[in-house]
Amino acid sequence: MDKLTTTQIEAELIKLNNWNLKDNLLSRVYKLNSFMDVMSFSNLVSDKSEQIDHHPKMIIDYDTIEFELSTHSVGGITVLDFELANFIEDTYDELFQSD
Repeated sequence: MDKLTTTQIEAELIKLNNWNLKDNLLSRVYKLNSFMDVMSFSNLVSDKSEQIDHHPKMIIDYDTIEFELSTHSVGGITVLDFELANFIEDTYDELFQSD
């Protein structure tokens, strides 16, 4: 799997809400209603991560979760990172945007 170029990353990043490029990784913070919402959300992301064998860094602080995505084996961002970011975004929209 090849590392994406800066131009490719920027083109994909435009399609995602509130995701940022920082320190050679994709990052997004979500503030939810409760710790249990964060845990439910993180479990769904964990299941998907296992399916595609690509695991994010998740930082949990009560009602907030931050995801950091990169492909360590290539030292940068790949299509897998965007696949997972899109899954995370779609899952968030499905579960929490109707509140």
